[in-house]
Amino acid sequence: MPPIKAAAGIDVGGTFAKVGIIDASGRLLREDKIATEPARGPQDFVARMAALLSAWRAEGSAFSAAGLAIAGDVDSEKGILRFSPNLEGWDGFPLRGALAKALRLPVVMDNDANLAVWGAYRTELKGKPENVVGVTLGTGVGGGLVLGRRLYRGSTGSAGEIGHTRVEVPGELCHCGMRGCLEAYAGSYGIVRRARLALAREPRGGSRLRRLCPDLKLLEPAHLSEAARHGDALAREVLRETGFYVAIGLSNLVLVLNPDAVLILGGVSRAGRWLLDPIEAYFKKQPFKVPFSRAKLKLAENPNAGRIGAALLALEEGRGR
Repeated sequence: MPPIKAAAGIDVGGTFAKVGIIDASGRLLREDKIATEPARGPQDFVARMAALLSAWRAEGSAFSAAGLAIAGDVDSEKGILRFSPNLEGWDGFPLRGALAKALRLPVVMDNDANLAVWGAYRTELKGKPENVVGVTLGTGVGGGLVLGRRLYRGSTGSAGEIGHTRVEVPGELCHCGMRGCLEAYAGSYGIVRRARLALAREPRGGSRLRRLCPDLKLLEPAHLSEAARHGDALAREVLRETGFYVAIGLSNLVLVLNPDAVLILGGVSRAGRWLLDPIEAYFKKQPFKVPFSRAKLKLAENPNAGRIGAALLALEEGRGR
């Protein structure tokens, strides 16, 4: 019987875990999500995820391995989460081993940004560039590195944490506890903070943002993207400033790693040209022309890159587990 060329990809967030069955080409065959409910503990989560996947398998959705993508400091070798602010109490639990035992299948586990970048690299860039830098812009800011066409994890599995490189000194407070991190300016909470401050200085009713989101406690980056598309100057300026800070972080990586391509992923990236234009402008102003002209900027299009990357890595590395 030929080997099954599909895997389960699981993207675990603090609120929901998105899961899918993905084939070797990166095609999503089946999908669902379950509430993560971190307070119930990692063992409970493993039991619920294993029950869902086992039910799928009983219904004929075959897969030969599973991949876990998790936000935080992940030890991919030991299959444990060393630290995650959104999954309190999960630190040190053998998550990969517990799921592998429950499913009786190989399981791989890695940081969610690493796997999102890997998924976009394999499916959108077709694995062609040799060296790629990726940044994920969501609630937080993460990153992933592909060097020599392989996912690069560094000495402790912590490589690619672009969100916690410094772009201002002393700067705004980041959720990690430091000040001046890129995440504090380009993560959704940093973007919304700056938008609220700008709105407080505007005449009431002067910005389309207030009409789109009258309760500013509910303001999200998506509101800024929509307002920018309709010509709102304040929204465009906040997004331009966001792109400027992302450009600082990315330019440092371009100079250090000299990549062929730079991938930008995540919900904030849906701002499109309002975000990309200032990054391109910043790159063009750099005195070292050759590395910046080589690094092609691309907005990733697939919102499922995290679970796709997890599944593809499981197909590639899971056989040896």
